[in-house]
Amino acid sequence: MFKVEKNTDGIILRVELPQGHTQGELIELADRELAGIEESLHGSKVFINGRLTTGMALLLGHRLAHICKAVYIYDPKEGQYFKAVWH
Repeated sequence: MFKVEKNTDGIILRVELPQGHTQGELIELADRELAGIEESLHGSKVFINGRLTTGMALLLGHRLAHICKAVYIYDPKEGQYFKAVWH
């Protein structure tokens, strides 16, 4: 579901939604997978790119806000990242 890519600006967190899951199942999957990569995201700027559900966005925003310098979300219509959370 998550692919972590490091670049000069921070870390890109690419999201790929698995098919055939309910919103609740996707949130649980994201929560478990995020627990395994949180340490590698700590103190970084994180750029989220890819499709995700509203529930997943809330989970990511809440969890990442506590461990990252800033969280950016990619808007494909605008073709750029927008800062969503920062400390």
